[in-house]
Amino acid sequence: MRRAMRSWIGVAAVPLCLAGFAQAQDRPPAGRPQPGPMAPASKDPSAAPAGTYHVDLEHASAVARVLHRGISYSVLRFGVRDGTLVWNPARPSAITLAVTVDAKPFYAPIVYKILPEGPQSLDVAKYPDAKFVSTAVRVKAGNRATIDGRLTLMGVTRPVVINAELVGVGRSMEGASTIGFTGTMLVDTSQFTQQPMARMVGTVTVVLDAEFLKQ
Repeated sequence: MRRAMRSWIGVAAVPLCLAGFAQAQDRPPAGRPQPGPMAPASKDPSAAPAGTYHVDLEHASAVARVLHRGISYSVLRFGVRDGTLVWNPARPSAITLAVTVDAKPFYAPIVYKILPEGPQSLDVAKYPDAKFVSTAVRVKAGNRATIDGRLTLMGVTRPVVINAELVGVGRSMEGASTIGFTGTMLVDTSQFTQQPMARMVGTVTVVLDAEFLKQ
């Protein structure tokens, strides 16, 4: 009887110990403040203080929509390697943007006849990244702006335009000021290479989505 009672007590203690462990895990370490509720994002550009912001690699990507023989669109996703935004809401003409994107796409497990990163397409082995650097920012109504700049792709630099929109302003989990944008640009691949594949692809729509954290 006593042995059975001890076994029952041991079994009953297991969930209590696990519950105590889980509660201890949820409790912040001594001296570290517990995170408070996240404030809602703002649409006001002036809510983000002026300064230098660096791209949040966990919340940034570029997506290319490629027209396939005039029948459908193929979508390729690219990772962002680096990005810097110099923000000045009081003087938009002083705003600058520089973004570097990994030229090798991430895509679903599709077996392509011609690899997008191969020598007949993006030739990633020779040109591992693409880079956009702004030359002018023109603010429009509705938190929109036109960003003139230069795109370097496959070793060739050409002028391009990004039609951008401010998505929101807020703070990161660590409390850093954060700005989020989405932007669309049209890239004529024939301006960057004379390979037959580029002429076949023609103009590609590229969408850049990114958050930037104040340094």
